[in-house]
Amino acid sequence: MRFEEVIKGIKIVEACGDLTLNIEGISCDSRTVEPNCLFVAIKGERNDGHLFIKEALNRGASALLVERRIEGVNVPYVLVEDTKAALGQVASNFYGHPSKEMRLIGITGTNGKTTTTYLLESIIKKAGFEVGVIGTINYRWNGIEKEALNTTPSALYLQQLLDEMRRAGVKYVVMEVSSHALVQKRVKGCHFDVGLFTNISPEHLDYHKTMEEYLRAKALLFEEVLKESEKETWAIYNADDPKVKEVGERAVCSKRLSFGKEGDIRPLSFKENKEGIWTLFETPWGEVEVTSPLVGLFNLYNLMAALGVSLALGIDKEAIKEGIAGFKGVPGRMEKIKENPLVIVDYAHTPDALEKVLKELKKLTSGRLIVVFGCGGERDRTKRPLMGRIASRLASLVVLTSDNPRGEDPVRIIEEIKQGLLEGVPYLIIPDRREAIKEAIRRAQKEDTVLIAGKGHETYQIIGNERIPFDDRIEAKRALEERGWS
Repeated sequence: MRFEEVIKGIKIVEACGDLTLNIEGISCDSRTVEPNCLFVAIKGERNDGHLFIKEALNRGASALLVERRIEGVNVPYVLVEDTKAALGQVASNFYGHPSKEMRLIGITGTNGKTTTTYLLESIIKKAGFEVGVIGTINYRWNGIEKEALNTTPSALYLQQLLDEMRRAGVKYVVMEVSSHALVQKRVKGCHFDVGLFTNISPEHLDYHKTMEEYLRAKALLFEEVLKESEKETWAIYNADDPKVKEVGERAVCSKRLSFGKEGDIRPLSFKENKEGIWTLFETPWGEVEVTSPLVGLFNLYNLMAALGVSLALGIDKEAIKEGIAGFKGVPGRMEKIKENPLVIVDYAHTPDALEKVLKELKKLTSGRLIVVFGCGGERDRTKRPLMGRIASRLASLVVLTSDNPRGEDPVRIIEEIKQGLLEGVPYLIIPDRREAIKEAIRRAQKEDTVLIAGKGHETYQIIGNERIPFDDRIEAKRALEERGWS
């Protein structure tokens, strides 16, 4: 593809050299540059790609995309204000705009993104279409699974994935869109059909600094991303979350759809037990009766979200009902390891998610509710005492342990969680997560519930700069076996 075609549609400050030369690849990592490649110099939080231009040229880069003037280079270059913002469009151009040939659903929100993507995957498959999923657990389509390095991939890798999916016959792609990805312009160049905003509560404040900035980041999906799509777009949002509702009502899109108690999609009847949920929904497309093995009020909202997206996309009601009924759950999301005692592994790592899961399990527990959790290192410290307070308010016994401490002292993290504990609530401090899980299960009786929270599907623990193999589900099973409860 000619250089001038690769850069089509981006805001150029200055262009220098022959723009008709052929570009055979794109890279923003000088170590992966190959001959006849366009090197995009990204100024990141830790490294500045402009410092590696010489290395990229030595490896055969034939053109540059930069955000500051470069002296003494003998290849064509294009100067832009923001290479991050330009990269998505450039990558989309290079791969032939794959998202234009698929139905693309983007889901943002603090909680519920992963479960909703899985629900939609199940529904779309029942409707007879090939579907791809991009999210926290992995990137997958047609039996192919790739490790998820980020919830939302880099702009370049995202377009590569969409191109691979298109070539494999995928017709629908469901994607989690993180606040980081929105701020960092990773979804530039994507043409969405639907944007979904599930809810918002404090999270990632180590990055966004304030709730106002966090909300502003999430709102970009409705205010910029949908606006830039060349398709008819839907903005679907949770009307029971006041901040989300406000963002939804000002979305720049073709059509809006809300869900919740007073939403366009609302529950008329709702029944719940240990086996799941039965609900009769009122929708603009008529009433829809749904049965799901998922439990919890929070999953009612995930069901409404998935129902709204599916109806907006024109999917048959029977396929929706069958897809929901046949969906058994997400790995590491309210995942049942055992009954009597009930042992659950859940990804809940925010105050809001922990509270919702504990409230739900409290309703299902006749004995004591024991919770094992910690907080991630080098992440938002303000949530640590909040999670301690929530755990001590709802659980009978709190076991404080390590999560992914990264470069922080695990004991210091635990001390910050401990500051939020209510007086008089029994608690244990066991920094070794394996031993904490063992002790919680050792103390459990058959009528009790043990919640192991924070890591869910993760199969590693980050200590320092190392990823050490660790899986809460495996550790729980081992602890149960030691008690003779396998």
